[in-house]
Formats: sequence, C-alpha cells, structure tokens
Amino acid sequence: MPVSIADKILRLSLTTFPFIDASQFFPSLSTYKVDRAFDLTEFEEAMKHFFRGNPLFSKCHLVELTFDTPEDFPLSSFQGLLAEKYESFYDSFLLASVTYRSDPHLQGIFTCIPFPLQDGYKVFRFHQALMKTLKTRQDGFQIAQGLAELEIRADELADFLPPAQTSPSGASKELPVTFTEGAQPPVKIGSFLEKMRADFLDRDSANMFVLKNSLYSPKLPLGNTLRFLTVPRSVIEQSTGIQIRDYYRAEERREIDALSRIERREDFIEAGQARIGKMIATPDVFAVNNYGNVSVHDGSDAHADLGTLVKYEWHMPLIVLGLTVGERSGLSWTITIRDKAFNFATVRTSPQDDAAKAATGNNPAAFVA
Repeated sequence: MPVSIADKILRLSLTTFPFIDASQFFPSLSTYKVDRAFDLTEFEEAMKHFFRGNPLFSKCHLVELTFDTPEDFPLSSFQGLLAEKYESFYDSFLLASVTYRSDPHLQGIFTCIPFPLQDGYKVFRFHQALMKTLKTRQDGFQIAQGLAELEIRADELADFLPPAQTSPSGASKELPVTFTEGAQPPVKIGSFLEKMRADFLDRDSANMFVLKNSLYSPKLPLGNTLRFLTVPRSVIEQSTGIQIRDYYRAEERREIDALSRIERREDFIEAGQARIGKMIATPDVFAVNNYGNVSVHDGSDAHADLGTLVKYEWHMPLIVLGLTVGERSGLSWTITIRDKAFNFATVRTSPQDDAAKAATGNNPAAFVA
C-alpha cells in the first residue's frame, strides 16, 4: 500500500532532526476565561484520550503552576521554565495547568513539546482540543479517527521518532533574542505580507522564511508539519504581498512534488538532513509565521460558559530562534482571535550583540552544524 502524502509530511518532519534536545522544545500558553479552573485530576482524565492509539506520545509530565497575576508569567519567562523542568519531561513533554491568585476565572494551558513532534499550530490545536475535552468530558482529540482519515500508518510512524537527549550542562535559560508584543485589528494576508515586506527591507534581510503548516486537518492535533519556505530578497523587492504569497505557495507545491517521490526510510532520513542543513546555511533570515484567524477554535462551540480562549502566546524553539539572530535577521509571528491580531516579534540586534553572542557560544543552531 502506498504511503499517503500526509504520512510522508510527518516522516520528513521527524527525520529533519537527528535527535531531540532542550533547544528544540516549543513553549506555548493558551489563556482562557473560565467559570472555574480545572484541577489536575480532570487534566489527567482528559489526557487519557490523547494517549490512546497515539504513535508519538504515550505520557507527559503534568504539573500545576500558580502565579499572582498573568504579568508574572510573561512570554520572556517561558524558556526559564522549560530549562527548570526539562530533565523531568525531556523524553515526553511538559503539560501545566496555570492559575492566577488575582483572578480565579483565568485558566492557562502551558506546554513544552518537542518541535520535531509538534509545531505552533498543532500545539495550538492540542490546547483547544484539551480544553474541549475538559469541558465536555468527551474525546476532543479524535487521534485514531484523524490518523485513519489521513491514511497515516501509526505503527510505522513511531519508527521515525528521533531519540531524546538530556543536556549534560543543563538547558539554556536565556533566549538569544528579546521580544515586542502588540495587538492590532486583523488584516487580510495581502496586507499582512505587505507589512512583513516592509519589516524585511528595514532589517536589510536577504531571505524570508515563511513558516507554514502543511496539514490543517481539524481532527489531527498531532505531528509537526511546519514548512520553511524560502523567498529570496530578489522576489521580495519586486513583489506585492499577494505576489509573495503566490511565490511561497508555488514553492510549497514543488516541495510536495519532490516529497511524493520519496518511499524508502533511508531516503526520508537523507531528505530530512538535507532540509535542516539548507535551513541552517541560509543567511540573514527574516522568518514570518502567520496562523491567521483561529476564532473558530476559541471554544465557543462547546460550553462557552465553561471556558473561552482569550490569548495564545508562544515563541519558537532555540534551534529556530538561533536562525533569526543577527542585525539582518529576525522573526515575526501573528495569530488572530476574534477582533485582535496578536503579534510577537524579535527586536533587531546590533553587530555588537552578535559579537557578544558569538563570544559566549550562545548559538542554538550549532548543535547540528
């Protein structure tokens, strides 16, 4: 039986990384307005559905985190928490119920999941499926059904999992970049890319990475499918936002065509290693990640009174952030929830900052060099 293209996309993602370490974990937080916060026993019961028949995950490290206010748990602190807890979840993932003393009607779902196994959009969908399961006490993940509909061979997919490794010297608590955050009225993709084009040219970047998900199946909150689609400066300079979109869509189709011809395990491994090598070798990158309007997944469809999404925050793993460090590099990402487009972006660095990072060895991308 031929391997489906969805299965091939997941196999390529898994073979892009030869192993998993602390630099590849993806921290993210969904915050909900709730009638009451769910306790860990309810989290544990809900997660049983996620693990049933799941080829990539069989357990997690479940904890409860309590802060005085939401301001005490900002985006800039996510990496420190990842590093603090890493040795307890390095071979699975961290799942935390987050509550705040200042407001008992806020509930957070915080996760650190290895990037080869999940990307930001899949993590977002995982959070929302978990909240739906908590609210309805029914399976909101539908893992088995999603695998079947996409013709993914779960037993074979597990063979492509890269091994997990602890970090002998400890995981890094420091980020190689700093962030700005903001919320604006939503805009369509053309206007969004026009702004990204302006930011790209302002930074004098050489290449744009469009980080785009390749599997949007609503019934599969499983598996990293993120693509790094390269748009060179020569195209950016002479293109509108819509033309940039058309260019990376054509690039994606070319990649899918090439992937469709791969069949053997060793060919997936070779293609995965060529992929990460190309990513790291691409100079002066400005990365763009737009999830678009995800309001349909805000929890209003099932018991909205028990929990509705108000914000989603995340930053890329250190392995990705390391690609965007530099005077001519950067990363901007956006997600729209109802009437707000939440934007997070790296702050432009100076040559002096780059020299300091090089001197201290703070280069997350170096682990596969």
